[in-house]
Amino acid sequence: MLDYVNYKVDDSLYDEHKDLRLEKTYELCVNELGLQQTKRDQIIAFYIAIISFVVPQILEMDNAVYKAAGFLVLFVIGALLTKAIIRYRVYKEAYWMTCRTISTLFTFKQEKISKELVQHIFYNTMKKNMPNVVVVKNKRKKEKPSTIRTFLYNRKSTETILFEVMAILISLVLWISIYIVLSSLIACSITISIAAATFAALSDFIYWCCMYGKKLVDVYSVIFNGNDDSFNDTYSKAWFLHSFYREVSSSAKES
Repeated sequence: MLDYVNYKVDDSLYDEHKDLRLEKTYELCVNELGLQQTKRDQIIAFYIAIISFVVPQILEMDNAVYKAAGFLVLFVIGALLTKAIIRYRVYKEAYWMTCRTISTLFTFKQEKISKELVQHIFYNTMKKNMPNVVVVKNKRKKEKPSTIRTFLYNRKSTETILFEVMAILISLVLWISIYIVLSSLIACSITISIAAATFAALSDFIYWCCMYGKKLVDVYSVIFNGNDDSFNDTYSKAWFLHSFYREVSSSAKES
């Protein structure tokens, strides 16, 4: 086996009086939080630029197959970018809770900071922040998050509005592609072509809205299911917190 596999890390290698530099870490986390918004805006601007440049070129084509294929490619590109926007939104939520966790750690002695303490604070931060993001239904019976209601609840925020702009754009591109296929290649009537294309575009838009809501719900899913995997999935994104403690070494566990 290679050395990096067999290398043993024990307690003697750790600095018990290390400086965690909470202030600096907090500053970096806040900067990363703002960077997520910048990346989102850049993605939307990039896609609009692509559409502005490519669509006129596609419309000038005489072959309907090429036109439909061109718009379909634009749709696929837009779908991939929309997934990235949702991912940035999820990471923004994780970074926001990370910032609140770090600010809470300021009140603790550094030598008392442990994995259990950090995760405890992060979990409590999730519980406090969840009602501001996720909408719960069936309160009288059992609390269960609602994907649709969560999306609608967050629609007032600027970032959700920008997401909707992106979702509308790619749904419109899909509409054009399907309309060309049905009206020009399959020779369907205009009414059928418009109806089918509209149905597909609306379905696509609803899909992305549901996906957006679902991903926000997933961030806080541990609150509802109590599953460690759900917590770890969110906590793994809060990587700024992972340097505040060390895992117990195998030798320590055995002792």
